[in-house]
Amino acid sequence: MTNLIEEQVERIRAQVGAGRVICGLSGGVDSAVAAALVQRAVGEQLTCVFVDHGLLRKGEAEQVERDYVAATGINLVVVDAKE
Repeated sequence: MTNLIEEQVERIRAQVGAGRVICGLSGGVDSAVAAALVQRAVGEQLTCVFVDHGLLRKGEAEQVERDYVAATGINLVVVDAKE
């Protein structure tokens, strides 16, 4: 499994180069894994965006922001789009 992860990290680095990356983070497993791989590959070149569209469980947006940033140190922008 480690080899697969390292292969993907290298592919991401090669594709991104010195560019910036934006990643939509939904709070689910798929986007969290994708963000973690990209962050491992390019570090601070990554900015994740989480959109609170108003249809989340109570406190879910705050939990995603608090827990994901605490666990990864990722640069996360939270957009309040409830209106």
